Amino acid sequence: MALELVRVLAGMFRTEREAVPFTSPFGIDELDVPPGLSPFDLWYDLLRKLAVQGTVRQVVLAARDKFPKNPHVAFLNALLANATAPVSAEPMPKEGDSVAFNDSVTEPEALLFFDDLTIPVGHVVNLIATLTKVTAMAPAVCLLRVQNPFGSYFGTGFRISPELILTNHHVLFPGNSVATRVQADFGFDVAADGAALAVISRAGDVGTIKGEMPDDWAVIEIANMLPEWPILPLDAGLTPQVGDLTYILQHPGGHQKRLGFVRNTISDVKDGVVRYLTDTEPGSSGAPVFDTAGRLIALHHAGGRPVEVAGKPPVAKNEGIRISRVAERLSTNNILM
Repeated sequence: MALELVRVLAGMFRTEREAVPFTSPFGIDELDVPPGLSPFDLWYDLLRKLAVQGTVRQVVLAARDKFPKNPHVAFLNALLANATAPVSAEPMPKEGDSVAFNDSVTEPEALLFFDDLTIPVGHVVNLIATLTKVTAMAPAVCLLRVQNPFGSYFGTGFRISPELILTNHHVLFPGNSVATRVQADFGFDVAADGAALAVISRAGDVGTIKGEMPDDWAVIEIANMLPEWPILPLDAGLTPQVGDLTYILQHPGGHQKRLGFVRNTISDVKDGVVRYLTDTEPGSSGAPVFDTAGRLIALHHAGGRPVEVAGKPPVAKNEGIRISRVAERLSTNNILM
């Protein structure tokens, strides 16, 4: 929960220019703050200093009151009430594993965040077609609420067969310990008018959990999924290309379903992974990554820490396991042929 607090505050106050003045009334001397830190490292340092001052609680309270509509307010309220709060599952890569990746953002990648947000009018019809296809896949995506002896966690998953949900290994094995309870919430979304939809929750059979840490995938059987919920096909023949666009259906922060589709350029493709700049948050782990044709190309599994590059505001690079790799491992393990 302490690491989750670092991530939440780093998301609220992303730069030193924002964070240091905010914490100054609570005992932070800007001369004691090392310059040039990433938002995550900055808040890690600030919270350590605030802990010495005994003012962490005051800072959390002030952050909550400053941003009362922030989706993470529920988490901050739980901390203030000394209650246990679910946190996002995080990957635990080992040296040499294919899931380990260098999340440093290069200057060319950073500049992709600052190009023109407009598009030629003639391309709008293509964007509408892509969003229509991806939106049709949305009912297949669910919020996963996971418990094990270490605590409560959340992530994203999606349907790949009549009874199987695919997600990350670190979502179903938080802290590398298998889940003892899994609940999948479908329809955790809003209607076109903004009204909340009715959530349909299904319990997962934890005895059916299978997965592999090196490629960070895992599956669980969930009975009685509705037939109208789509099944996302795993096309092993797709090859993403640098410069292609990605679209991610996700439950960032454990909140209602959202679509990442801005600054969504693929910047790197390796044998087993694809890296892109599409916006995600902790809790997006296990989300499906689509191309412009609405085809599944990757299983999102890791987000880099925001960093400043070339004097620009913080940006982050994210990574997914190529769906061809996941399909191969599922076939090898006789899970999905």
